[in-house]
Amino acid sequence: MFINNLMLLFFWWILFARMESLNGWGFGHIRILYAVVSGAFASQALLFGGSLSLSKAIAEGRLDFYLTLPKPVLLHVLISRSSPSAWGDLAFALITFVLVSSPSLGKMIGFLILMFTAGTVMTAFAVLAHSLSFWLGRSERLADQLTEALLSFSLYPEGIFSTATPLVLYTLIPAGFVSYLPVRILHEFTAANLVLLLIFAAGIGTLARFVFYEGLKRYQSGNLVVINVID
Repeated sequence: MFINNLMLLFFWWILFARMESLNGWGFGHIRILYAVVSGAFASQALLFGGSLSLSKAIAEGRLDFYLTLPKPVLLHVLISRSSPSAWGDLAFALITFVLVSSPSLGKMIGFLILMFTAGTVMTAFAVLAHSLSFWLGRSERLADQLTEALLSFSLYPEGIFSTATPLVLYTLIPAGFVSYLPVRILHEFTAANLVLLLIFAAGIGTLARFVFYEGLKRYQSGNLVVINVID
């Protein structure tokens, strides 16, 4: 994953070798963007890896095990898995940020907070996408497409999109809160942007929790239990 991220960044370096900026975004912005998104994904995959396969667990009735554990059920599901490859993303995020910013201790702590907050947004969005399985049955492919769309849009600079697209990227597919707003905070800090990011992360997290537990009521009725598979 470290090499994969480095290769993607290399292609942006080639592009910006031919132009100074892209609608206000320079190569420095891109490097910070990749550091933030890589760190956000690492936060999700390492700490809450269960969010990436939640729909499959729902469809196959594998939530039964977590229902026998002390509450909260959602937290148990989220922390049940961790992706080893995400350590490469984390290493890339930290090294890239240090090399680009030469940060002080305070700025490094701020980066870690933004990284985790963006990871919280990604995790909550994944829970929302995968919770569709409570109502749609097997919808792993749809959930994967939605989460991949969030990641893909987050890796492109905001300046390349049309004027209407940012509305979608700050609402339906919240890439703006995963990468664009954190990058803006790191480059030109304002308390308003930080508060906006924290409020959105708390809001989407609350919404994801609500949707999951509403769906869990249907699951507990036995209507969605297909087969219990032990990995």
